[in-house]
Amino acid sequence: MKTIDQHMKKLAVLFIALTQIGCSFNQNKSSGSSGSAIKPLIVLTDKDDGWGADIRLAIINISENDSSKIYKAVSSDNKDNVGLLIFVTKKKANSQGFGNAITFKSLGTESDNLLHKLSALYKKKIAAESKFADTVSASFVDLKLFAKSVAGSSGEGDSNVDEYKLFFETKNDEGELFLNINGADKWVELKEKDLDYRSVVLEALTSSRP
Repeated sequence: MKTIDQHMKKLAVLFIALTQIGCSFNQNKSSGSSGSAIKPLIVLTDKDDGWGADIRLAIINISENDSSKIYKAVSSDNKDNVGLLIFVTKKKANSQGFGNAITFKSLGTESDNLLHKLSALYKKKIAAESKFADTVSASFVDLKLFAKSVAGSSGEGDSNVDEYKLFFETKNDEGELFLNINGADKWVELKEKDLDYRSVVLEALTSSRP
């Protein structure tokens, strides 16, 4: 009887151990597969009403703090990931849609890769060791609010898309860039305002630290 009891106890211990291992495996598998695969970077061509260097990144996370709504945008580009954090202020723009500020923050390697991708698309050389700035803030105009203030209508654009024009300032110049955010379909676009702004935008996005 004692032998049977010992076997029963061993089996019980073994069963518990296997159950714990199984649960741990399932949890790890669930954790590893809970996020969707990183979507490829989309380069919008001139046929998409762009300059051939506009890009669309996938939003992989949306969060917020007291002052901003935060979009984490990351896409794959060949073997690398490219991306950034975008902080959209909760502070209301004025009656014409002008506000301050929308902020880009670096994700590290992903943002450095994004900087070099933009450099290649813009056909503007930057140093191989160039890094994306830790933080870049730009004043902006909410284009839908601006259209409403001017024409009394927000236009015929997609109601899910927030449309902004960003104003970057460097030491010697100013540049503009369009930012479109679709939180419902989970994408952001960085679209050019003018070809002449390419160098300014790259300079604004590049870290000034050696």
